[in-house]
Amino acid sequence: MLFGKLLFKPNKLWIIFLFFIFNSCSKNGNKEENFKLTFWSSNNPYEIAHAIEVVSEWNKTNPDWKIKHQAIPEGRSSEEVMLSAIVSKTTPDIYSNLWPGTAQQYVEANVILRLDTLASFDSLYTSRIPRELHSQFKSKDGFIYQFPWKSNPIVLYYNKLLFAEAGIDAPLKTYSEFFSAAEILTKDTDNDGYIDQWMMDIDFNTEWWHRWFDFYTLFIAASGGNTLLSEKGDISFDSPEGVKVFDFIRKGFEHGYFPNAFFQGDVFLQGKVAVHISGPWSVAYYDKFKSADFQYGIMSIPVPDNYIGESFTYGDPKNICIFASSNYPEKAWEFVKFMVSRGNDKRLLELTNQLPIRSGLLHDSLFFSYFDKNSTYKLFAEMIPRTVGADRSIYLQEIFDIISQEFDEACVHRLKSSEEAITDAANRCRNLVARED
Repeated sequence: MLFGKLLFKPNKLWIIFLFFIFNSCSKNGNKEENFKLTFWSSNNPYEIAHAIEVVSEWNKTNPDWKIKHQAIPEGRSSEEVMLSAIVSKTTPDIYSNLWPGTAQQYVEANVILRLDTLASFDSLYTSRIPRELHSQFKSKDGFIYQFPWKSNPIVLYYNKLLFAEAGIDAPLKTYSEFFSAAEILTKDTDNDGYIDQWMMDIDFNTEWWHRWFDFYTLFIAASGGNTLLSEKGDISFDSPEGVKVFDFIRKGFEHGYFPNAFFQGDVFLQGKVAVHISGPWSVAYYDKFKSADFQYGIMSIPVPDNYIGESFTYGDPKNICIFASSNYPEKAWEFVKFMVSRGNDKRLLELTNQLPIRSGLLHDSLFFSYFDKNSTYKLFAEMIPRTVGADRSIYLQEIFDIISQEFDEACVHRLKSSEEAITDAANRCRNLVARED
């Protein structure tokens, strides 16, 4: 009742009381705002859950340096959203969904922080990141601006039942083996005169990033781990391997092994295609929504018949960066180190089924229980040292745009030969790359 009496009978004491309360709130608010860092994660619901958990743990032990978490705002792509944030100067301190293909743009625009000048960076980088991947994440200037976080090796999923019924043994290692299987698995199952079961689906949407999961993945495998540009910055997909990949995709559409149509729902789970190209994120999805008699297996990306060597694939990595606009870069780095700790890497696996880029992942006892329960992911973990990321070019999105246009002309509509299309794409890309010199 005392508060009620004060409320209706203001006096000098009440005025002093109110001034104290409002002044304290204002100071506390300013203090919290001054010391709080902002962290943007992917808007994938599983990664949001992981980010919330990590931030909550951090904030409990760092009350003066609390992190404000936000999922990256919705947009056509996270790359476009981040570009908008950079232009409007609304970037977060820390960002964990950085595609390496955009990192060079950020570096040359001076909007992300060089990390290899920070305390304990070298020891953490060399101990955590597999040796085979150490050079992949360096900028053109030889420095490191992104911390490798997670990898999603791309593979082929295949329908075990369809393969068994057709008498086909997996894996299909070469293009010849793949198309021999396609001859059998592509068919009209209800005898109405139309194909209703195909070998594999290729998304022929021409938006640039779709080529990560067909042409680019196949080229990495066919070339033994090459990217689109050489170490010197020259176009490298203008090669026999590049032509063979276009020929592979072209043959799939030309012979009807790949459907030239869009479908409702998941055509792989529906049994309409025998093979689907995807990453580890599909495992949990298939396990959740598959029918009782549906079984799938995993195999590496097929290669040209004359290929000799190890199996490589696109890793679809997502990394962490600190924006140069951060007022507290050292504290942001402390959070990054906390985020990539062994314990949080384990939670990343458990909550998202995405694999941390970490040396000895399968030999660390902390992760044994996860892989014992989720043995399928062992296959992906084994692939990480043989994954490839993206080139260091500010024009990489435009390069993929050009490849996608030529892909559409040569492979989908077959208006020119594969060799012509690869040559035309390479020449157009060379004109772009020349601007960087």
